[in-house]
Amino acid sequence: MATTYNASGMSINAITAQRAGDVIAVHSTFALSAALVVNDVVKFATLPAGCVPVDCVVDCDDLDTGVAPAVVVEVGFTGGDTDALIAASTVGQAGGVERANVATAFRVVPTATDRTVQLKVATAPATSAVAGTVGLTLTYRAAQVDE
Repeated sequence: MATTYNASGMSINAITAQRAGDVIAVHSTFALSAALVVNDVVKFATLPAGCVPVDCVVDCDDLDTGVAPAVVVEVGFTGGDTDALIAASTVGQAGGVERANVATAFRVVPTATDRTVQLKVATAPATSAVAGTVGLTLTYRAAQVDE
């Protein structure tokens, strides 16, 4: 059964960029305490209203200890485009780093409401690790007038 978790960054208030040139970076971590299953969600950060992403980076330990790893994750927005920032990432198969990997990540339009940035398990691990850490760094800025 899929579970929704909150990473460390969800307990702090979102910092709003005041000008389009100001870039804010938020790093949040999640320590695994149970095996991941398909459709598990980890909420990492809040993208404030009126802001747009500059980049998104996932850093993680090996999430799939199987001989033939299968885990695939995606990063996007809760209740919206769940792979708007990172799509079909295999970073959890051996651990490593993955940056925003879809063009849409750099074309996200601002909204009038805050949005939650989440990591979703799109394909379950062959053999899920029960310990390890997943981190996410979201950089964002206030939208320009013409965005």
